[in-house]
Amino acid sequence: MDRRTFVRGGLAVGIGALSPGHADARDQLVVATFPGTWNEVHRDILAPYFQKKTNADVTQTIMLATDQVAKLAATRGQPPFDVAILDEGPTLDAIKQGVLEKYPAARSAHFNELLPPFRGEWGPAISMQTIGLAYNPKKIKTPPRSWDDLWNPAYKGRVGLTALNSSLGMAFIVELARLKGGGESNLEPGFRALRTLLPNVGAISANLGAHSALIQQEQVDIAVHNFNFIETLKGKGVDVDWVKPETGAPAWRTNLHIVKGAQRPDLAFEYIEGHITPEVQAAMAKPPHFVIPTNRKVVLGGAIVDKVARTPDELTRLVFHDWTKINEVRAAAIERFTREIKL
Repeated sequence: MDRRTFVRGGLAVGIGALSPGHADARDQLVVATFPGTWNEVHRDILAPYFQKKTNADVTQTIMLATDQVAKLAATRGQPPFDVAILDEGPTLDAIKQGVLEKYPAARSAHFNELLPPFRGEWGPAISMQTIGLAYNPKKIKTPPRSWDDLWNPAYKGRVGLTALNSSLGMAFIVELARLKGGGESNLEPGFRALRTLLPNVGAISANLGAHSALIQQEQVDIAVHNFNFIETLKGKGVDVDWVKPETGAPAWRTNLHIVKGAQRPDLAFEYIEGHITPEVQAAMAKPPHFVIPTNRKVVLGGAIVDKVARTPDELTRLVFHDWTKINEVRAAAIERFTREIKL
């Protein structure tokens, strides 16, 4: 399958091809992006910045991280896209599969502006996603404060969870295990806790899109969810708010990578460079997207300061799990969750 066939066969969004003054001879970069907020900020903020800088066009292919890694492994040597976007667990899988190039940090004008934990050897962390308690303030008058609030008998049938095939679901069960004496390599305390939570669970969604729909349609009133997803929904008028738990908010890095064998590694580098500039990250951090920046030159504001961290250094003190250890147990945990955690 060549790149054109892949793009036609998948969910792809061409940016620039319909713009005034477009010429067939313009260079083309194919990049992967996530659905929802990520697709929006890449289309509306990053792509125009990249196009202005390089005079090249971008085609965005919308794919989940695990699907990207599988596709790159299956098309080794002829990748269907030049840039991958991956969370920490899939990044480690991709490194193991040998489908990424190390990032040429020495060429970068902005790599050293990133906070130290976000300077990845295989590609910079362009943001972090952090999870907490999303709730409907119209129906829950007293804001929740801790994970323990999910077990409140008043919330019987009103709690929303996601399956463990998402980073959100996996991070939540690891955090439950950690708080109850286990950790990344011992999820047993987390599974025990989830089983006792089942009477309160009204829905378990298969992915983040379905999880957000549960809240939008008021099928659940309180849920484990990502900060920026909830703030985006709130900005669109949905009755929802987000709270960082008292024990801290689990977070994971979201990274951009140059794919091994990329047809345009030069443009892939420029695209990633654009994402880590203070200018682009500051634009993405504003309403309605609230993408948390990793460049320390970006001044934090708005809901990020109110709910997540007041300074860039505070961002590094969120609860970051060890995804190397998580990946060792992830497949078994997903299978066990599917078998045991049923409504």
